[in-house]
Amino acid sequence: MAYSVDPWMREYNEASKLADDITGMMSERSSFGMGPEAQRHSSAIRRKITILGTRLDSLQSLLTKLPAKQPITEKEMNRRRDMLANLRTKVTQMASALYWS
Repeated sequence: MAYSVDPWMREYNEASKLADDITGMMSERSSFGMGPEAQRHSSAIRRKITILGTRLDSLQSLLTKLPAKQPITEKEMNRRRDMLANLRTKVTQMASALYWS
């Protein structure tokens, strides 16, 4: 697919990998117990969630500018919107799980 090399997809793939990294870190959290190491681990997760949120905002901004820079079909635009919305939902769920646990 020609779209797989464009800057938006590259940025999206990096954001998706970061989300997977956060998911892995969250599953490791229980092994740290309740001490200072657990607090450092939770802080690292919070930082990554914040970074990911910023990346998603950037992706949203790029998506609105994309048609002028790179013509894509309406179907592709909708697919990317859905991908972004799904990743944003995942981030929201991870943040909720972190703060409420």
